[in-house]
Amino acid sequence: DYLKKNIQRYSYEPLYQIKVRTDYNYQILINDFPVFTNFDYELKGGAIMFNINKAILQSGIQKLEIRIYPESINEITQKEFLDSKGYFKLQMTQTAWRKDGGGLEEPKTILEYELPKENKHIGNTIDYAKLKSFTDSLSFEATVPYHLQGWTNGEVFKEEDSLQLKAQVAAFYQDIINAYQKKEWDYIRTQYLQADKEKYQAEYITDENIEKFQKGLENSKIDRKFFPLENYKLSVYGNGRILCLGTISGENKGYSALGYHYETKEKIGDSFISLYLYRPKGSSQFQIIR
Repeated sequence: DYLKKNIQRYSYEPLYQIKVRTDYNYQILINDFPVFTNFDYELKGGAIMFNINKAILQSGIQKLEIRIYPESINEITQKEFLDSKGYFKLQMTQTAWRKDGGGLEEPKTILEYELPKENKHIGNTIDYAKLKSFTDSLSFEATVPYHLQGWTNGEVFKEEDSLQLKAQVAAFYQDIINAYQKKEWDYIRTQYLQADKEKYQAEYITDENIEKFQKGLENSKIDRKFFPLENYKLSVYGNGRILCLGTISGENKGYSALGYHYETKEKIGDSFISLYLYRPKGSSQFQIIR
């Protein structure tokens, strides 16, 4: 009920999306927040599309960062270098929900990107076969009707505190795992309340779907077997204001370390729960922001 009452409705609700085609591994960040990461060798080559509104806090100029990594050969092995024959194509579009219930409007392309042949700073030809990674930064303008606080009021974490922070973040992750195992659904929903509120607002989630998502935990018939918290690193995003534990190897590299194995009548697989933390200025407690 709190979420339904606090999600604003607008006459025009633009949605920004990115489509990627590549044989590389990659991570896409909007305003220094990771909106998509892929190290899964089975997904290379095909087109992947995802929404990015959750990282757009307000209208204006937004930062897009593209991080390219060598492709994966299988579930475990990744090539050491990029490939001179590799490719990466990105298209960003803007669409909006139609008020007649007819789905999304015809998307408009606002940005297209391919790996450059030359270094834009010094002009020499880029030999990708000699690179272990490649990063590029661009900007684009977005117009959205909402204004989210997000992590803007968060404390900027210091690198010298990283060991202590890593232990504190790991303890927070373990607390969420314990809550899942005890099926403390109200506690979990409360911990994610602010994050859910901003995500639902950014993607204009309907009351019907809010109800469905919020009740999805206890309605799910999934038997979750959480992975132990190991083989992770502390990652910092949001211009130093966001912390998360990310896996460091395999096809799930870069995902949240909050992962589990599940089995149902229809499917067997692994899943990872988004868990990004910040600490509001003046507070001593972490909060989930995405």
